[in-house]
Amino acid sequence: MSNWIDYDLDVLASNPDEINQIAARLNQPSLELAYWAAKRFGQPVGEVAEGLKELLAFKTVRNLGYLDNAVNKARRFSISFKDKYSGVVKSHLSEVSEAFPTAIFLVTYYDMQASYAGKWVERAGELVQQIHDGDQQAQAIDWVLLDIFAPFRAEYELGLEFGSLWQKWLADTATAVQDLKGETALRERSQASAETR
Repeated sequence: MSNWIDYDLDVLASNPDEINQIAARLNQPSLELAYWAAKRFGQPVGEVAEGLKELLAFKTVRNLGYLDNAVNKARRFSISFKDKYSGVVKSHLSEVSEAFPTAIFLVTYYDMQASYAGKWVERAGELVQQIHDGDQQAQAIDWVLLDIFAPFRAEYELGLEFGSLWQKWLADTATAVQDLKGETALRERSQASAETR
């Protein structure tokens, strides 16, 4: 049996023209991808090319930041597909990312039936960071899916060099976890002390 996987894709581009070109390209699978998929699935290229157009129908969800298309340069897209096509969808996203090397692709994926989710950051066709939450305690409820997008969004908004805030974010996240542990320990000690009185 094959599960449905959902992808939310946030694309942070350098200008309105680029985000519009990316939006168009997301719905135009390449001939190279069609040949690769035809070989993988053992079907004629023509049939596969038509199937790819259906499979890779990314829907625009909303603009991020400025809402007017004339000035907007960041957008959210979504797509749902059977998990057996994951490799095809990932290959397509890598091709599009490679074609627009300065754009930042932030992908959130989730399979509610199998209770897992994850995130990855891609730029210039290269995987930059990723996290996977495969031990959800309740179906379709994130458990340890940290927001690895935060430093990349902040850099983008501030006009900083790509990747420059990653180490700071890791350190600040570790500090926040330690603070939570400390607060929990303090509450537990306080509660134990109150119970012994």
